Amino acid sequence: MKRILTFSVQLANRKLAIQKAVQLANRKLAIQMFAFALLLFSGLNCGTETPIEGTGDTVAIETTATGSFYGDVELIEGVTIYMRFLKAGQILGQVEFEVHGVKSSSTDANIFASVQSGVGNYHLKEAEPGDYTVQISAKGYQTTELNVTAIPDQSISLDKVALTVLETPVSHLHGVLTNEATGEPIGAVNLQLKDNTGKVYETLTTVTGVFSFENLPVQQSFTLTIAHAGYEGKEVAVDPIPAAETSELTVELTPLQEPERLDPGQGLSIGSQAPAFELPDGNNKLHALADYTADENVVLIFYRGGW
Repeated sequence: MKRILTFSVQLANRKLAIQKAVQLANRKLAIQMFAFALLLFSGLNCGTETPIEGTGDTVAIETTATGSFYGDVELIEGVTIYMRFLKAGQILGQVEFEVHGVKSSSTDANIFASVQSGVGNYHLKEAEPGDYTVQISAKGYQTTELNVTAIPDQSISLDKVALTVLETPVSHLHGVLTNEATGEPIGAVNLQLKDNTGKVYETLTTVTGVFSFENLPVQQSFTLTIAHAGYEGKEVAVDPIPAAETSELTVELTPLQEPERLDPGQGLSIGSQAPAFELPDGNNKLHALADYTADENVVLIFYRGGW
């Protein structure tokens, strides 16, 4: 009987010890879980406005280093000198010099021009790396072209230019470009003039819409092509110009109509009758909707820039 009682007491003590151990383990687990939760909330900045501390890693932002080039041109009394800046055959800007100052400029903020003591100064800053052409011309004078390669972090000095009189007969084209609807001039528009041989001449309109092509071949017809955002494209036939003469031309561009904007829920629904319309393909050939809907169903998919 005594042994049984002793065994029961020992068993009860062991059971009590196990319960205490379990309780202690549960307390430790609860403390660990609480500590982990605090750590997690602290890392996420929950409930605070303290910014998350950086890891110390930095992200490098790549920027393209630029170069620049500059030079001078001797000015001529009573003569306007045109200076055009081209890159990869595309005209970037244009400056008109006269002895008494810069007459006009159709250019971006990176091209600077001034006149000092009868010399025209130009400086193209922050030029992206690549090949450029500086084209300098005047009516009745030989056109000079300077080629330069812009190199990052370098400023290149170009030779001073002095134009010489042309010996061969040439002609010139002068004009103004306006908005057909308002009559207002349209500035900073790129114009391309092509002669019978396929040679292309480029110029920019000034802020007053004025444009000029100098030293064109005589007795030859031309095609003037104009494409400008917000306006219908246009081609103008230019008759041959006699030697030493300047042909005057006025060109009007038709503004494009603003597309009709519909509120959400408006517009065509399934089963609606589509209006008759025509769309150009990649070769500018017009395709009429009626040509395709006569004997079959048509699905048109429109996306930005085409259809």
